[in-house]
Amino acid sequence: MKLRDIASQIRAEVLSGEELLSRLPRLNDRRLDPKRLLPPLFESEQDLAAFRLRHAAQAIPTAPLAQASGPLYLGVDAGSTTSKLALTDDAGRLLFDRYRPSAGRPLETVTAMLKELYQELPPTAFIARSCVTGYGEALVQAGLHLDQGEIETVAHWRAAEELLPGVSFLLDIGGQDMKCLHIRDRSIDKIMLNEACSSGCGSFIEGFAASLGLSAAEFSGLALTAQNPVDLGSRCTVFMNSQVKQAQKEGASVADIAAGLSYSVIKNSLYKVIKLHDAGELGAKVVVQGGSFLNEAVLRAFELITGREVFRPAQAGLTGAYGAALLARDSYIEQGLSSRSSLLDARELAAFCVVKSSARCGRCGNNCLLAISRFPDGARHIANNRCERGNPGATGNKDLPNLFDYKYRKLDEYISLPPEQAPRGLIGLPRVLNMYENYPFWHTLLTQLGFSVRLSPRSSRRRARRLAALPREATSAT
Repeated sequence: MKLRDIASQIRAEVLSGEELLSRLPRLNDRRLDPKRLLPPLFESEQDLAAFRLRHAAQAIPTAPLAQASGPLYLGVDAGSTTSKLALTDDAGRLLFDRYRPSAGRPLETVTAMLKELYQELPPTAFIARSCVTGYGEALVQAGLHLDQGEIETVAHWRAAEELLPGVSFLLDIGGQDMKCLHIRDRSIDKIMLNEACSSGCGSFIEGFAASLGLSAAEFSGLALTAQNPVDLGSRCTVFMNSQVKQAQKEGASVADIAAGLSYSVIKNSLYKVIKLHDAGELGAKVVVQGGSFLNEAVLRAFELITGREVFRPAQAGLTGAYGAALLARDSYIEQGLSSRSSLLDARELAAFCVVKSSARCGRCGNNCLLAISRFPDGARHIANNRCERGNPGATGNKDLPNLFDYKYRKLDEYISLPPEQAPRGLIGLPRVLNMYENYPFWHTLLTQLGFSVRLSPRSSRRRARRLAALPREATSAT
């Protein structure tokens, strides 16, 4: 068909302004497929009020800092998107806390929060021990001289165990990652992480809220009022965008989409990361924490999908820092310490600064581009190195054993039967290929079977030339 013929079939309809306005209500006549709708997060205002009352009671115990005295314990969580600080006393009560976006500068953010703490710290109290966890653990510890560092999973578990003794399952969803812990007899039995994808984390929801011109809090508030949440599945961000656009075309409201995304976050966590088959796998005591669970819509979606009420600390975003503070207290008590923390004091903090630079390592073919942070006391922190060679100051670097040499010498330590005591005769094993790994097995097996095992001598250029000069029959015999 020619373009002229096609053009003749297209009819342009010209509408007046009044006619266009009169047709707008028809857009509301579109309805989503009932099969794609999920139950509302709350059936009534009364359900929402009861939900909030129950979780408001689940809080970290607090006490006023102004009345504190004696040793106190500091915990810092330098996370991927936010930095948190928590100060506790001997009873584990929260005396001071801060929660702020890191903006890619966790050390500077933590430094600013510490300055605020020192301004409020009474003269009757002192920081006895400090602990840091999170993505920026090594950098913050090196710069501010915290006493110890701990991995995030242990810090979060320590907080959960303090708040709900005997916790059986812990799910922490932060800005960029999620951590799932199965706990048995006060020990972490299994850990699962969301490796590469962040479609079920806080940044995922924040990104969608921003695309609609809303804050995360506004987005969550709309989700709580949704009457027809849309089932958007649990796919990654790219595919979820197309799902959201399709739902909008079909007439879904922003509230329905917000509630649907809350469901999707939890479905992604439970079915893609945790690979949950039965809610019974969670155990009797379930704790959820992390900044994402400050979103009431996400919290409610978790309870509806798993069919159980869970424990969510009112200060869910602080649990990593709170757990680090408890670990600092535990170390202080267990070691019988009485000194103050090595943490920079207020005077040192006032003069604290960071000088950043970059350099190529040059110690191997990787030639890593190192990120170097230098501090006023001469200390430094090196990042981006793929191995310890990029940081010559790493402790124990010069004392590492040569494991290849150890493995080679280990072959000569196995004692063989004398030929006269070997009823099955003499058997030779070549020092080649995977025999370096399997020789201990073969030596032990053949010795038990009654062979006298002889390992070929160490290879050398001279020996290779001598063997090459021998006739084929002699070489085979050798």
